[in-house]
Amino acid sequence: MKNQFLGIFFYLLYLLAMMRPIVPIIEYYANYDYIATVLCENRDKPYLECNGKCYLESQIKKNNHNNHDHKSTVPQINLADYPVSPLDQYALKIVEFKQFHSKYLKEINYSTQDYHTSILKPPQLVS
Repeated sequence: MKNQFLGIFFYLLYLLAMMRPIVPIIEYYANYDYIATVLCENRDKPYLECNGKCYLESQIKKNNHNNHDHKSTVPQINLADYPVSPLDQYALKIVEFKQFHSKYLKEINYSTQDYHTSILKPPQLVS
């Protein structure tokens, strides 16, 4: 019962966090008359037919601005202080597969064969 309650609680908390960006839009439609007549910034300009959309826009900008304040606290890194460079493309030697195959495959086969014969021995019969 306790686990079920915690699961529902965290699910509702998650839904609340996901609904936060659209709260100003819901508030705008719920209080449309009040916002259009009292809070609209362009009440004196009826030809714009704003009807409170300016207030909605300011609320959405304010909501987005509050969510992105943490980006300004990211420290800037000066790459000149760290003398690490990416790999140079010409520093690596490109070898054809045939050369690699002929040179190293014999050593690999020999070493694996020795390993298997020393470890994997057939059982001895006791008579």
